Amino acid sequence: MPGGQAEYVRVPKANVGPFKVPLTLPDEKVLFLTDILPTAWQAVKNAEIKQGSSVAIFGAGPVGLLSAACARFLGAEQIYMIDHNDYRLAFARDRYGAIPINFDKIDDPAGWIIDHSEGRRGVDAVIDAIGFEAKGSLTETVLSNLKLEGSSGKALRQCIAAVRRGGIVSVPGVYAGFIHGFLFGDAFDKGLTFKMGQTHVHAYLPELLKLIEQGLLTPEEIVTHHMPLEDAARGYEIFEKRKEDCRKVILVPGMGATQATL
Repeated sequence: MPGGQAEYVRVPKANVGPFKVPLTLPDEKVLFLTDILPTAWQAVKNAEIKQGSSVAIFGAGPVGLLSAACARFLGAEQIYMIDHNDYRLAFARDRYGAIPINFDKIDDPAGWIIDHSEGRRGVDAVIDAIGFEAKGSLTETVLSNLKLEGSSGKALRQCIAAVRRGGIVSVPGVYAGFIHGFLFGDAFDKGLTFKMGQTHVHAYLPELLKLIEQGLLTPEEIVTHHMPLEDAARGYEIFEKRKEDCRKVILVPGMGATQATL
């Protein structure tokens, strides 16, 4: 130490950040406790899913798929999964019994859901697991490119349309800036409740860890790729571009080392 002075590193919230997990559990089973599993759990809790509920989940990415897993565990009777990647939809159907809807093939998923729901009322709750990355109209694309809009409103418009009167719109997907065509009047008319926000990760960790230990939730099942750390750039590419039927990538730095996730 130059000059004989000690060097100190401050780690904010280090006394509350770490969470101890049993050494008997493989890394894969607990890895997603850091982010996407609590996010999915909060989304489903916010949607007030219970025995016999119906829910539509927009986005079959990692959070959307784990939302389906959590919804099924909590007793959801009917789960609609909306995405434009057939391989993701097939997994949601085969693993969680979800009803797949490809919005590249069905232009109005909300209308289709209403037509196929009991009494044509719509679902009890919707989960927007897409956020600002939702595919929007040409107008929305232009507005985003001109920095006049931060987020496409397509997913939210579909959520408002698909949910029944008095239902809940749960939003774990991230939004930024202005939203084009947000149908606040429709939401008001239907008496909808919106629940959203950053995930309260630590609040859910003890509960979720118990469910994993009991085998009631198996979040590692969404993983499709294990790759060495030096292949991280390729891992990000295949995940972003939806190559090789990629649902989730785990990076393995080395034998016995802690794993990282994309």
